[in-house]
Amino acid sequence: MSKTICIGKTEQLCYQYIAAVEQGNLEALLALFTPNASVYSPIFGECSVKSFYSYIFHSISNRTMVLRNILYGGMKTNQVAIYLSYTRSVEGRDPATIDVVDLFDFTDDFSAFSSVKIIYDTAPIHGDFVHPINMPQ
Repeated sequence: MSKTICIGKTEQLCYQYIAAVEQGNLEALLALFTPNASVYSPIFGECSVKSFYSYIFHSISNRTMVLRNILYGGMKTNQVAIYLSYTRSVEGRDPATIDVVDLFDFTDDFSAFSSVKIIYDTAPIHGDFVHPINMPQ
């Protein structure tokens, strides 16, 4: 039997995630995830949350996110996706905006994220990460 998603809790975590990423607040971001949570991105593959976001916060500046929608899993009730437009500058380059979907898995009690899969078209920005320094692990 699947659990019923707690919309208020999940939306709150999504908004806190957006704020932490925009502010580059690693401590606040890590507090939203379980200790062993993972992140998957199309450029770096699977990494620890701490390693990935430490790299992102160091390499990317001027982060702004415009939330377009929050989508709830019909088949997996512990999943939520946020669809957003993400504008940022990578290591001194001009700002670029990409559309992104972050697909979150929640803990059974919906109190934290257990993983996130970041989905976006890499073609427009792949050159930003051709020779990344200190890639996340």
